[in-house]
Amino acid sequence: MSGRNARERISGSAAALFQRFGYTRVSIRDITSYVNIPKGSFYNHFSSKEALAAAILSHHFNALLETLTRDGNESVGSRLRRHFESIAPRAQEPKTSPLRLISTLAAEGPALPPALAHQIAEGIRLWSSKVAALVSLAQERGQVDAGENPDLPAALLINCWQGAMIRDKCDPSARHDCLRLALDRILGPSRRDGRGTAEFTKPI
Repeated sequence: MSGRNARERISGSAAALFQRFGYTRVSIRDITSYVNIPKGSFYNHFSSKEALAAAILSHHFNALLETLTRDGNESVGSRLRRHFESIAPRAQEPKTSPLRLISTLAAEGPALPPALAHQIAEGIRLWSSKVAALVSLAQERGQVDAGENPDLPAALLINCWQGAMIRDKCDPSARHDCLRLALDRILGPSRRDGRGTAEFTKPI
């Protein structure tokens, strides 16, 4: 097995296990056993479980922010709606989901190593600032209500999505109408489905 392949398998195993069980409950042995790699091989690629988690978080935050990039000629409001719809809880959640993994680790709070907790806090601040910048741009273009400080709707959406992810882990049958309501209140009703509501993959 090539070094790169082993590193990717270890990272993929850890991401899946961290997303399901959190950081503190997963050991290096759990990570390597999950993909049938000797425990000793772990240290050929990562100095510690914390270093591995930091690399995974960096990758997942990049993936999360990538969905904020422009797609063709869509409006700023449409870009924001697409971003949040794409990361909403789903009936068939993928093996690893950037926001689900980030939210799972964030929920562990003080139990995390301080550097990881700081990395998550800074990543969420960056996400919030990018969303707020797009809200501000949409306000300037008359696409959303300009009466609010853009930081407030950005924080509202992010808090809603993180909370929904955490609740969904405990109660997969939970409805997520509040996410649709939050999007429609801030961005205006979606016109794509002809009923003035956003379409989520998971029934809400």
